[in-house]
Amino acid sequence: MTRGFASVILAMALILILLASSSCCCSYFEALDKKPKDYDAIRSELSNASDYQIAEEEEEKFRSLLEEIYTGEELDKAVSAMSDLKSLYPKGYYIVVKVAPKFVNSGVGGDGFRLLTGDFSADSLNILVHELTHTGFMVFGTDVMGDVYDYVYLIGGFGALINRDRDFFPKTEVFADISEPDDFDRLYLEPGEKNEGADIMNILDEINAYTKSQECEIALEELGGTWDYGSRHNLLKQKWHLELYLKRAYEKHPEDWEYIVNNEGLSFFIMKLWQDASRVEMLDREGDKFLSFNSEQMTGVVYGTDNYSVMEKLFQDSGVAEYEEMSYDDVSFKNLTVLPVP
Repeated sequence: MTRGFASVILAMALILILLASSSCCCSYFEALDKKPKDYDAIRSELSNASDYQIAEEEEEKFRSLLEEIYTGEELDKAVSAMSDLKSLYPKGYYIVVKVAPKFVNSGVGGDGFRLLTGDFSADSLNILVHELTHTGFMVFGTDVMGDVYDYVYLIGGFGALINRDRDFFPKTEVFADISEPDDFDRLYLEPGEKNEGADIMNILDEINAYTKSQECEIALEELGGTWDYGSRHNLLKQKWHLELYLKRAYEKHPEDWEYIVNNEGLSFFIMKLWQDASRVEMLDREGDKFLSFNSEQMTGVVYGTDNYSVMEKLFQDSGVAEYEEMSYDDVSFKNLTVLPVP
């Protein structure tokens, strides 16, 4: 398994919006993907802690960890910030409590954790949750993963473990398909050392992490933010990168396309990840500020026929479309294992 402990920290910010472009294609997926979700209902859902219960002893150990890293006024700020996170976005707090001890003990140390927490603002908490989501595989350990699963995605209270027996073409090939790349495209797709060896599995990892960023911005809205509401744009960008990757797979790497389509576990996981992202990315919320940072333009790109059609093709050709309303608990695939966070 080749993974960095943290992807490069980007400016994300505080909230999102509604609206799929009028150029969107229509399909069986329309009801799930294209219908804007109620903003207040999503916020209420994100504040529900029922699926993210943490034992008192574990919370005490986390508090001890904070006391090892911070002192005085800084410790008070850290404790207060974590209290806000627990109250407003319990999934994010759950991820932090579960992953932070292993992250700190991995060699990164307290300084690495301190770097992620920054000034304890809502934006810093967003970064913290995002980056610890990337390192969520640590909570399962090599004794669970062994040599079978090369990628683990921390979804929330459970992890999705993916089994594949081949590498796919590098995601850097997709960079050539973007006529006018921006800094975000360069960061994640430009050929070079930082993206060496990364393929579709890395794109999926980013979608998972940016979905958490989007959730975090919604849940922590009352704490304020400073980044021009960029998380929705970044999440849309990663969804577009996935579309471009799959289009290139279909057109130029048919062996990879066939493998993904015939791997029901992987195809189902891609569908659920896409659904999770759409759930918090397409919200019925008025106000021009939620359309900022070019996210309205990216909506048209992602859901336009030229790009979105490849997602429909994947879900149909793989056969997982029939499972679109099912959860991870409702299905069983030999190449996908779902385990509760220990």
